[in-house]
Amino acid sequence: MSDGNKARIIFVPCDKKRGWLALLSTDISIADEEIIRLYGKRCDIEVFFKMCKQYLKLVKEIQIRNYDGLIGHTSLVMARYNILSLFQRESVAQRSFGDLFRACNEELSSITFIDALKRIMQLAMAALRNAHNLSERVINSILDLIMGEAIAYFGLNNSPMPQLEGEWR
Repeated sequence: MSDGNKARIIFVPCDKKRGWLALLSTDISIADEEIIRLYGKRCDIEVFFKMCKQYLKLVKEIQIRNYDGLIGHTSLVMARYNILSLFQRESVAQRSFGDLFRACNEELSSITFIDALKRIMQLAMAALRNAHNLSERVINSILDLIMGEAIAYFGLNNSPMPQLEGEWR
């Protein structure tokens, strides 16, 4: 740099329009991944303020000169942003899929380990049938071996064996 300090530029692939993003760091001891992570946090903060200023009228909605009024107005704008963000996440954003995520979480908490193992074995049986030309006897032998080892490994010898659809016991 012109002042004699060292800096590092990291090129990160991004949208198709630009193709890449250049990040400059004057702290050369930080790993590339950490610089990218910190930039991501900064970007989220900038998006927050842009949304508050442009769409939620943080600056232009009201003209108050008293401190308490400014704090109240800013708090209301931020509350609106939080409500809109929550609505977007639950309704639109694919990061959480809202109700689908909660439904899967509830299902996982209500399923026992042995039932989960049973479901995995049923999927494995279907995959073996579809992918290989194996007889039912061979498939059942493979699954008996796998289930026997799993039951022994997890100490479930006293639990009743799950019954799968088909011939597997």
